Formats: sequence, structure tokens, C-alpha cells
Amino acid sequence: MEFYEIASFAGGEISGFLLMKKNYLFVTLGLMLSSCAISFEPQYFYNEILVINKSRVLIQDVSVSAEATGRSFSCGNIAPLGICSNKIPKRRYMKSPITIAWVFGNTARQTDEFVLEVPAAMSTDYPLRGVLEISPQGSISAYFQQDN
Repeated sequence: MEFYEIASFAGGEISGFLLMKKNYLFVTLGLMLSSCAISFEPQYFYNEILVINKSRVLIQDVSVSAEATGRSFSCGNIAPLGICSNKIPKRRYMKSPITIAWVFGNTARQTDEFVLEVPAAMSTDYPLRGVLEISPQGSISAYFQQDN
């Protein structure tokens, strides 16, 4: 601030130029800060998919697929109250829409395509685990877990 007050004694053209330069600097800095705030997207990774059968019925043909990336995962049979787990090398989570299909009893079921959101409390320092829980009624819920 003192620099601008001292320079104003040198004449109107110089102080006007410095004032314009100062305004340009603040506008540029403001745009840079706002664009950083808008475009910041944390990068999450995952390394496991876990399917938990909380029912007393055999679950068959569980498949998770992301058409956009071509990735898929499946479990043939999950015993009553059993678990199917797939550990994979760490991969970046792309927020691609997924579809889940499974057979509960003799009924084939499938979700609509959806995106699994990462809770704000999750850290980018540790990989995520995708968890699919099949309830005693045969419905499914999906969420992320994380070890730390």
C-alpha cells in the first residue's frame, strides 16, 4: 500500500497505471481462487468389493457392472450369512454409473443404474472398499467403507 502512495507523487499517469495494475492483479487473483474452488475434485481409489449376504437364503449370480468403463465383478453363489470378497490392485474411482444384478431365492433382481457417492468424511489417503449388503428381504444397499 505504501508503494502506491509514494508512486502517486510521480504524476497522474504513473499512479493511474499502477492502480490499474493493482486492480488487474486483484481480479486475476480472485478468478484464480474461484476457479480452484470450483474445479477441485478429490481423487479417491478403491481396492476391494465386498458382497455381504445378510439373508438366510442362497444368493446367486451377483454381478456389478460399469458400462462406461467396461469393468465388472461377479460372485457365483454366496451362502446364507456369507461373504464374497474381491481384492484388486488399487484403482482410481471414476464415479461411473453402475448396475447390480442378483438372484434371491428364485427371483432375478436388478438395480437401475446409479452412482455410488463417496461420503465427505472419507480420506483420499486410504483406498475405499465398495460394500454391497443384501438384506434378509433380498433388497440391496451399497456404500463405501475405509480402513485407516
